Amino acid sequence: MRDELKKIAYLFSFFILAVMVVSGVLAVSIMRDVYVNEIRTVQNLAGSVLTEYPEAEALFAKALRDMDRETMEAGAPILEKYGYDEQERIEENVSYVHLRTRLWIAFAAFGGLCVLGVHACLRTVARRQEQQEEQVLAILEKYLSEDYCPLMEDGHIELLANPHFADVLQKLGNSLKLKTDWLREERDHTKELVTDISHQLKTPISALKVCFPLYEDAVEASEKEEFQARCIAQIEKLELLADSLVNISHLETQIFQLQPQAVFVEDILTESVNTIYHKALKKQVSIETNELSSGHFSLYLDKKWTAEAVANVLDNAVKYSPPEGRIMIRVQKLYSFIRIEIEDGGIGIPEKEKNRIFQRFYRGSSEAVKKEEGVGVGLYLSRKILEEQGGAIFVRSAKEKGSVFIIQLPYVP
Repeated sequence: MRDELKKIAYLFSFFILAVMVVSGVLAVSIMRDVYVNEIRTVQNLAGSVLTEYPEAEALFAKALRDMDRETMEAGAPILEKYGYDEQERIEENVSYVHLRTRLWIAFAAFGGLCVLGVHACLRTVARRQEQQEEQVLAILEKYLSEDYCPLMEDGHIELLANPHFADVLQKLGNSLKLKTDWLREERDHTKELVTDISHQLKTPISALKVCFPLYEDAVEASEKEEFQARCIAQIEKLELLADSLVNISHLETQIFQLQPQAVFVEDILTESVNTIYHKALKKQVSIETNELSSGHFSLYLDKKWTAEAVANVLDNAVKYSPPEGRIMIRVQKLYSFIRIEIEDGGIGIPEKEKNRIFQRFYRGSSEAVKKEEGVGVGLYLSRKILEEQGGAIFVRSAKEKGSVFIIQLPYVP
């Protein structure tokens, strides 16, 4: 729009300059006619007087050369006797009247052209503004219909001549597109979450619905104890699911922020091992580490959540290790991160499932996995916690049997 106004201003300025040049030429022509008419009048007087009185030629020449006020005042009454009044003679002079008429016509034409030029400029600007308003309305209507790329179509950028305005509209479209995509992802995410939760709740609730009637109908004490234990196991599973869902909600919705602080790797591992120690002791699974002094590195992490992430991996290792098995923890310092390896001698993970085990509510397809209790959120939480702090986790197969989970924690020397 600004460039368009500049073009119109330049054209209008050129138009005014052209009209001024024409008016100047016309004014010079009028002045020349007046001067020629004056010369002819003097020539007429000179011819009439000096023919009769040649001796007055010197006096006449002096009067033409020198403008004497006293002489002019003396001559005025003489000429008035013959009706030669200055104002009346000017008004009766045909040449003067013609010149004056031409001058008024010239000024009227000049004024009319100026008015027409201004009107044409205003009409052009108004038409251009209407086109841009219509274009902006069309773009906004497309935004409302979730079409966020109208500026890419032919002709839109040309109409929006102001690059800053076009850029703002483009940024608005990009922002709306990002928010719409985010809302659509959140809607799909919520739908998926509801489906997952329904699936996870269905099994323990169905089991409870079966166990409670059997518990009530049981006659022997051993049967009651058996069904009671099954009910308690399912209730504990529901409790574990509820706690996991709360943690997932906290992390994904960022209800609370991780609170990094200076912490030693040794302290994180100690807290993680203490969390699952009773499960390992009950199953007689030993947990060994390389020299703990090698893990005495200060990191800047949230101690509580990082320890929980490592504990989830250890809990998974204990769960799928055989009785009297062994879990090995190795710590290695590299240039920009600390590497923690947790190796178990368990059932291992099929190659096709290695990337899926870190998904929410995913559990392996093998019978050994299905026999163990779980809801499939432990490794997902570990991944989320570590990634939120710039870390990572992945898995590979052990040399003989089992799996090796590799955790990388960011380290700044």
